[in-house]
Amino acid sequence: MLDIISIGDATIDTFLFIHDIEIKNIEGKQKAILNWGDKLPVDKMYRTVAGNAANNAVGSARLGLKAAYYTVLAHDAGGREIIYKLKKEGVSDRYIVIDEKQGTNASFVISYDGERTILVHHEHRNYKLPNLVPAHWVYLTSMGEGFEKIYKDLAKYLDKYKVSLGFNPGTFQLRKGPKFNSEMLKRTTVLSLNVEEAQSWVGDLGRDPEKLCQALMELGPKAIALTDGRKGAYSFSQEGFYYCPEYPGPRLEATGAGDSFTTAYIAGLVHGKSHKEALTWGPVNAGSVVQQVGPQAGLLTMHEIETRLKKMKSFKIVVISSEKIKQEVLNLVSKKND
Repeated sequence: MLDIISIGDATIDTFLFIHDIEIKNIEGKQKAILNWGDKLPVDKMYRTVAGNAANNAVGSARLGLKAAYYTVLAHDAGGREIIYKLKKEGVSDRYIVIDEKQGTNASFVISYDGERTILVHHEHRNYKLPNLVPAHWVYLTSMGEGFEKIYKDLAKYLDKYKVSLGFNPGTFQLRKGPKFNSEMLKRTTVLSLNVEEAQSWVGDLGRDPEKLCQALMELGPKAIALTDGRKGAYSFSQEGFYYCPEYPGPRLEATGAGDSFTTAYIAGLVHGKSHKEALTWGPVNAGSVVQQVGPQAGLLTMHEIETRLKKMKSFKIVVISSEKIKQEVLNLVSKKND
């Protein structure tokens, strides 16, 4: 029996580290200013296998889970590179489907000062859920247009085998809105979103994490993992409401931070941890990933996460059990840089 099956697209990411760029705050949003029509020097370039679901599959395998991956890959060099990487990491490729007509998905990551903007190209895919064996968890994440084709069969599979669902919707899923995704949301064990994604689904509730989590819970999930970049992350469920700060350390490049957080959080639950304990795993994994280039190089093993937590005894969860404690957390968070 598998521990987890990751479902979503894989890509080949090309990272471009540049310095000839200016970041400005325009109408409350960070904007990158480039000299249009110019030739910009690239300080460093790096290529790697990526994609939210691929990151989860690799991260889950490193955390000791029996992992498999459903995706549609191209019959080209990029597709072969992705399969080689997954098999090397111990991820089962039994559910990988080869598309003879389309190419490999590609992303170009512009990286500057520890942050990034991603240019994404999704090939058209004809998704059809394979006949999956029983698993403890499914991790559903970013897919291209046509993703909804698998929802009916996936719902039947989840119900038949009583499989827990981790849902981290990607761009196309987010744009369709919560009503369109309701079939998955009402079966979701853990819904993972960042603050901006949560706002896009539940409306203008500000940045109050409790209000956002409560509104998201009304959509059907049993628990919410809410991330807020360098400001930290929250867990909200019947077990309790918790806050965890960013794990301290340098930041080279931020791609995959969210994937690594949710991957470790869910792996903690699979290993029998409480939501409170699992919440500490997420930032540790993310804190390692942002010290490397790309979303997979810094992914940790279970032993490495537990070792770092033992060494960093001051890194602790805040139990938000009152309005006073929540305001103290919000005051602390407001002083942190984005």
